[in-house]
Amino acid sequence: MDRPPSILMLDPPEHTRLRKLVQRTFTPRSIEKMRHITTEIVEDLLDQLAEKKDIDLIEDFSFVVPFVVIHSMLGLPDADMLNVREWSQTLVQTLEPNISPEQVDAAIWGGTQLNEYLTEALAWKRNKPGDDLLSDLIAVEEGGDGLSEQELISMISLLFVAGHETTVNLIGNGTHSLLNSPDQFELVLNDPSIDSTIADELLRFDSPVQNSGRQLLEDMELSGVHVEAGELVLTALGSANRDPRFWGDSAHLLDVKRQDASRHVSFGSGVHYCLGAALAKMEGEIAITRLIRRFPEISITEEPTFNSRIILRGREKFPINLGVPVNLN
Repeated sequence: MDRPPSILMLDPPEHTRLRKLVQRTFTPRSIEKMRHITTEIVEDLLDQLAEKKDIDLIEDFSFVVPFVVIHSMLGLPDADMLNVREWSQTLVQTLEPNISPEQVDAAIWGGTQLNEYLTEALAWKRNKPGDDLLSDLIAVEEGGDGLSEQELISMISLLFVAGHETTVNLIGNGTHSLLNSPDQFELVLNDPSIDSTIADELLRFDSPVQNSGRQLLEDMELSGVHVEAGELVLTALGSANRDPRFWGDSAHLLDVKRQDASRHVSFGSGVHYCLGAALAKMEGEIAITRLIRRFPEISITEEPTFNSRIILRGREKFPINLGVPVNLN
């Protein structure tokens, strides 16, 4: 089955059409409905991890939370999660500019498996719709227009691949930033007012997406360099988020109370502003604040390693000791 280009690779008017349809279901209001479920998912996972003490934050926590959340949102069986996670991890590598032939082969295999799985899932949901995002995407319609089978599969694959990995990095990068900033860590512990700004500041300070590609539609001059139409330009989102010309003298400092933190560009901008921004922020806020408040003695046992990626930059291994848990009830 031929899959249409991802919405990431489309421009108006086709991009406008797809985004308008998806936005009818993937709204901040629908995300807010997931807040209670996300909190339950995080708390249940923390209960399990409390017995282990020494964990890898990425493998045992950061990877698990967003994947369980998106699986729950879509209304898919829990038993399928490990397979879908494996297929998604092979595909996410294709977002990087340099990948090996082996990674290409793995991505082709993963894409085939995910296509087959989602085709079956869509057929199942059409027969048994529920109160979930996948049923809503199938049913969405405006002016007689809806998402085709191929467009549905492309959109859901994007939710699994790009949406999941970026939130993993938000949780991992954000926790690392706080553990290296004791004053900010204390604010998270003792000042619940920071919950409204913490996700945006962590996204600004150490962006889960460090660079984003753009193909020029016309010749232009960028910082004194002539660039021709058709060329690909990497925009350094991480650099923009620390630019003192915009953020001032505190650009290099973590400030979880920063009131204008939401002006970061970690979700892009314009027509391609991330559809899942509200979901990612909600997950990051809940996961990180609950983790720290449940385990105030959390500490790094071995310096984390990076995943060596240019685009989706984050920690790959992050050994920590949780310490003694606190009863928050």
